[in-house]
Amino acid sequence: MKEKLFRTDTKALVGSVIIGIVFLIMSQVTGRIDDLLDPTLLLLNGTCWAFFTGLIALMYKQPAGIIAGLVEAIVAMATAYSPLAFFFLFANTIGSLTYSLIARNFSMQKLSHHIIAQIGCNVTGNLCVTLGLIYIVHLDWKIALITSALTAVVGIVVASILDKAVYGALQKSALL
Repeated sequence: MKEKLFRTDTKALVGSVIIGIVFLIMSQVTGRIDDLLDPTLLLLNGTCWAFFTGLIALMYKQPAGIIAGLVEAIVAMATAYSPLAFFFLFANTIGSLTYSLIARNFSMQKLSHHIIAQIGCNVTGNLCVTLGLIYIVHLDWKIALITSALTAVVGIVVASILDKAVYGALQKSALL
């Protein structure tokens, strides 16, 4: 049975803004760590993004996922923490919608369900970042594709495990 895609109650909308703020704080921290390690490989930031994108879509559905993602992207542009911040608008929106569309077809009780949803989310989101790496950072398209693919693989694996654990705990605690 398909889950609902949209949820517009006050709890979902307010919750998306609050968790969006947590999302943006974590993204700012992980983004700065990634800048120190290798600015083209967004391994920590990409994993943080994938985790929160999936968790928010699972907890609050849409448009909450989009709202939280846009909060993060707009603050990223305002603080100029990444030259790719403009592309986060598209990555966050498309990634969240993709995750939601895939996740609504599964019970999300198995790790494989989270992996499948994260594959869709990471591929679409990281394609947006790839375009940013090509047009803003001026990386060769092959290098941009490789770095984005590596970021996506790490994000898929780690975020799937984290999403399953956190979402399972939230379901057991009856907070959803």
